[in-house]
Amino acid sequence: MKRIAVIGGGIGGLTAAISLRSFGFACDVYERSPEFREVGAAISVWPNALRVYRQLNMLDSVLEKCGELKEAYIKTSSGKILTRTRPAYELPAVCMHRADLLNALLQQLPSENLHAGHELQHFKTNNDNTIALRFKNGRETTYDLLIGADGINSVVRQQLLGDGEPVFRGYNIWRGIAELPLSQGYGSETLGRGNRIGIVPIRDGLFGWWATANEALGQTDEPEGTLLKLKRIFSDWHDPIPQLFDSSPQIIKNSLVDRVPRRGWSKGNAVLIGDAAHPTTPNLGQGACVAIEGAYLLSRCLAKYGISAQALSTYEALHFPRTKYINKNSLLVGQLGQWQNPVAASLRNLIFYLQPEKASLKILDKYFNYDVTQIPV
Repeated sequence: MKRIAVIGGGIGGLTAAISLRSFGFACDVYERSPEFREVGAAISVWPNALRVYRQLNMLDSVLEKCGELKEAYIKTSSGKILTRTRPAYELPAVCMHRADLLNALLQQLPSENLHAGHELQHFKTNNDNTIALRFKNGRETTYDLLIGADGINSVVRQQLLGDGEPVFRGYNIWRGIAELPLSQGYGSETLGRGNRIGIVPIRDGLFGWWATANEALGQTDEPEGTLLKLKRIFSDWHDPIPQLFDSSPQIIKNSLVDRVPRRGWSKGNAVLIGDAAHPTTPNLGQGACVAIEGAYLLSRCLAKYGISAQALSTYEALHFPRTKYINKNSLLVGQLGQWQNPVAASLRNLIFYLQPEKASLKILDKYFNYDVTQIPV
């Protein structure tokens, strides 16, 4: 039986392993951290991603711990409603704790195929086109196919493409989870001038949130500290925003980076998926969704064509245009949202205010109605 190694035990990597097993492949997942875990933040799993989990017969386990987004608002910092959108699709638009989704995926895989504490150091292609892997802990092993699902700073990508560091997009993001007195279906994005805050439902009164600020790459929150800084920036914003930060047990900060879309996701029997292939800013909530789509699409191509150049090139040819489109539009949404100029920000808000709900839903259709399980391969 052909053996496949997945490097990276996040959402995309684990989904790939589950998909591959459903098509009869033997698959091992290697994670560099000492355990398979996710950060304390929310993740959006929109209908386009849920179709994959439905196809894999695990929809119920994914939906067991989630919050459905029933009403989404765009607001000003004073609380004025600019748009209201009520998603209505065949599958719900849900958000959940990243750890809950990770645990649902881990339950689908045998423990003997999960290898934590394995950070890839190097790989090379043998004369028979197999892939020899060497890990930093000294382990060496060989597989028929290597799937790089190791994120935006992918070791696999650097060997395949060697395109350096990701691109910083001019703003940083804080993320957390808080218990809030809101309707469980509530979601919002609030626009300021150079700052934004988004809130999404998770479950049982818990809401995930993110906040942004235009500042330098990797800028520290010292000397005032993260909590005081966020409370200073957002103290006069509408409820429940001022209460978010004290109610969050953990706050995580990152710089917003992505990469310019680039082809060449495979070479020999090594291929990239997820953020290793097509990282995007989180402004559309589609980063994990397209990783899930790509994991399943790659599995379908391998099932049809075997481990071959045709399988890998077909996967890229089908998936690259969609990921490029999402990358471009997510970048644009982020740029508009981060406008600081008062005149430009007011014009942006007016455009949102004049946009009917039907137009907003039509935009969502391009993302939510996509069904990767039905794409001809």
